[in-house]
Amino acid sequence: MPYFINDENPDCAGWAVEKEDGEVIGCHTVKQDAVDQMVAVSIAEDLEPGGQRAKKKKKKMTLYRELPDNYRPALSEDVPEGRACGNCAFYDETNVQGEGDDLKAWCQRWEDYVDGGFYCNAWEPREEDERQVNLNLPQYIRDNARKGLDSYARGWAGDGLVDRTVREAREMAAGRITEDKVVRANAWGARHMVDLDAPKNSDPDNDDWPGPGAVAFYLWGIDPLNPEQAMNWFAQKAEAIEMEEEGRGVSSFFFQRKADDGFGTVVVMDNQVETRRVTFNDFELREAASGDGMSFSGYAAVFNSDSEPLPFIERIAPGAFAKSLKSRNNIRMYMNHDSSMLLATTRAKTLRLQEDSKGLLVDADLPDTSVGRDLSVLMQRKDVDSMSFGFTVPAGGDRWSDDGMTRELKQIRLFEVSVVTGFPAYTATSASVRSFDALATRTGIDADQLAAAITVLEAGQNLSSDHAALLRETVAKLEPVPQSAPSHLAVMQKHLDLIKNAI
Repeated sequence: MPYFINDENPDCAGWAVEKEDGEVIGCHTVKQDAVDQMVAVSIAEDLEPGGQRAKKKKKKMTLYRELPDNYRPALSEDVPEGRACGNCAFYDETNVQGEGDDLKAWCQRWEDYVDGGFYCNAWEPREEDERQVNLNLPQYIRDNARKGLDSYARGWAGDGLVDRTVREAREMAAGRITEDKVVRANAWGARHMVDLDAPKNSDPDNDDWPGPGAVAFYLWGIDPLNPEQAMNWFAQKAEAIEMEEEGRGVSSFFFQRKADDGFGTVVVMDNQVETRRVTFNDFELREAASGDGMSFSGYAAVFNSDSEPLPFIERIAPGAFAKSLKSRNNIRMYMNHDSSMLLATTRAKTLRLQEDSKGLLVDADLPDTSVGRDLSVLMQRKDVDSMSFGFTVPAGGDRWSDDGMTRELKQIRLFEVSVVTGFPAYTATSASVRSFDALATRTGIDADQLAAAITVLEAGQNLSSDHAALLRETVAKLEPVPQSAPSHLAVMQKHLDLIKNAI
């Protein structure tokens, strides 16, 4: 039974959270508080939130405009692509009425309920349609949607399917998708992975294949036989959408403990992305409470710790993560900020985050995957000593000193945390990690040794004969340098004189 919010329930003075039959389970004076409770209880019961109850129309019909004559199905031949009401700026999905084929949402332009699959010439793009996130659908997602539509036409979808899913599958099959659909597909896929435990949804040799669950996955653009491919795409795009909504770039902090006197910071500016690294060497690795695999804990951030000059000094204030942690956004844990190396998520409760007096404490269950097993071994060997996090700063979330030399981060919007492995302090972003990998692949030179040599070079320290020989060999194998070469080659060429002086 879905849960709704309603500002017309007679049992609440403000906003009510209620069951489908109208029973009130909570009253709130602020709408967002009601939304938060509705989402929380829906997630707990694995239900889609019902949204806002449709307002009852007043008897004075003169308050409502009549829908225009050009209100017609969006799939009509004379309707431009992508111009469905569901993609219109006037379409309010928080105010709906009906269900199934009769589901409609409030149109703020015409002050009436409209079908998301219809169109009129008052259509205006949503603000999100003007954003920069590339939502060009991969062909495999379009193909998956077509398979779902074919299975739906054959009657294999079962009884629980809603009309909106079919409409949106048609849009995806045609190569169109909205940002809202991307975010919902990301959440839907994570929530319904358990459905693939049934052979009829995951085994094409099963007599009942494809089951309704498999058909639903196809309709959402996800191949039930290979869900990771589409789910990774949805996860990356959903994260980019979240970041863009903040209007700020993503930063990554890398923390490193000095020998015995506090915390130090190494900074690299790359396309306006700030990166810092601090190494702890105090991870706790233990057997998971379930007895299946390993769990670990460590800190991704430390409060009230001065950075080294950036050139300004920066500190993270206690409580900076509090609001973000109270929200129910899905925060992911990666290795080296690489979304293809997923370790845990808060939504699956395999990742647990909390603030304590020291900083942002991370507690996670490592997966029984090649990435999880490799990380477990590295931790047991004490080869891993770093964590980081990806974030944005909302408006008013930081405070600068009058001279601009000190910055305090008071509020942080958290997106992900990462365990950082294999590369020293120079390597500050996932792009840097990938560029080292690319260099290693193209030259056949060990990535760790190459990273170590470049770090010494960038620091202006004397190179050992081995490091100098390694860098000469790398440059020689890559000459002439192509335009798309990783930026680290420029670093090497700038410092070739150091190589000469070091041997």
